[in-house]
Amino acid sequence: MTCDTTEALVAHMCDVVQFYMLPELKEDLDNVQLAPSQFASYHVLLANELPKFYDLVQEFLQKTNNAGHEELRVQIVMLLCELTAAPTVYQLNDGSGNLLRNANTLGRKLSDTWGESMDAHILKNYEKKLQKNCWKRQLGAVHGFARYLELRYTKDDKMTTQMLAFSLSVGLNVRECYDFVYKQLGVQIFSIMLKHGDLKDIQELNIHSVIYDHALRDAFSMDSIEAVTAIWNCLYLCLDHFIDLNAFTWNQCDDMLDRLLQNVTMSSKANNSICLLQFITRLGYYFTINRGEIEAALATDLTRADQLDACHEVCSSINSSTSYRWAKSILQMLVLESEKLLQGPEVCAELLGQMQRCYLVCILPIPLQALHVHLPEFYTKFVAVLLECMVTHKMAPTVQKLVQRFTEIFSFQLKNCSLHQLPSDLEEYVKALKSLQQTISK
Repeated sequence: MTCDTTEALVAHMCDVVQFYMLPELKEDLDNVQLAPSQFASYHVLLANELPKFYDLVQEFLQKTNNAGHEELRVQIVMLLCELTAAPTVYQLNDGSGNLLRNANTLGRKLSDTWGESMDAHILKNYEKKLQKNCWKRQLGAVHGFARYLELRYTKDDKMTTQMLAFSLSVGLNVRECYDFVYKQLGVQIFSIMLKHGDLKDIQELNIHSVIYDHALRDAFSMDSIEAVTAIWNCLYLCLDHFIDLNAFTWNQCDDMLDRLLQNVTMSSKANNSICLLQFITRLGYYFTINRGEIEAALATDLTRADQLDACHEVCSSINSSTSYRWAKSILQMLVLESEKLLQGPEVCAELLGQMQRCYLVCILPIPLQALHVHLPEFYTKFVAVLLECMVTHKMAPTVQKLVQRFTEIFSFQLKNCSLHQLPSDLEEYVKALKSLQQTISK
């Protein structure tokens, strides 16, 4: 192909790419209620024209040897990112999924040639579309930008300082939108920044602290399991960037625990409680040096006596002042949450499993001399609900086994008391638990 023909192809594609981009909204996102049906004509256009466009892209890549014409490459990448961003209200559903599959394939192919020069072009284009005063009309660009970050930054790729700062501004802007979808989009952007931003840049720009403050506020309003998981994972990522954290003084871990305990008790959904309990447990061993060993022990099947015994030993070595500060609140939370054990045998088993792990990490390692004043009330109320849930679920084998293992944790706790003599207010529970275990195992 001659140079003129190549340039003609490039000129044609520049026009075509702009034609396929999602049009700018006539009103801000906050002022309009969007539904997938409103994008029907756009979807018809894409379904008819995208196969031809993909052929043009393949021809372009072959004729240019996958090099040069960076501005067109940027436009193609931005379009592919718009198309493959998910979930979005404008998402194309072509039945077979071939159109989106091809878009993803081309996106990955183009990503092989990304570099700092492409990044600069991409940044320049998104800066025009995603300014604070106009981003709410750029539906495709805002979703496309988050998708671009997802595709661009993998493994050990690092953001430039400029991209990091711009991503922060976009993330902060989108989280202000009333629609929770955009709060989630902000969390997605924040998480990529924390994983792929240069550590020095994050510290100097105080990015982790800014993200932490905003994400912690949004943690109250996230309701779906996906959103809850994403925002607490993001907050957990922030912790690794605070260089002055220690377990002996109140810190960001305590603020997170405070919010988690509020959220878990306010939630009416057992699945949300199951999700949130996992983060409470993770914070319980955040300051340990053998975090990997603890995670491995917690990942085992704790309905098996031998694996529970092994987990006892690992968790007993945890020595975190954070748990000391929150022990009473965690015990109260477990009692309140125990009512959800009556919702159904499957939910009961899953929730009980997470309660066990939380107890093993956050309560079991605390010496009884610091804890014993809170245990009698907890044992009395919590064990009563455990027995009730066995009856409610008609002695379902999994539930029965989990209840028995939980009582064994209590027995282990009392048996391994470091005091010469067990506090008098706990002595009666040793025999009661042993008798209960014999009854359950019959």
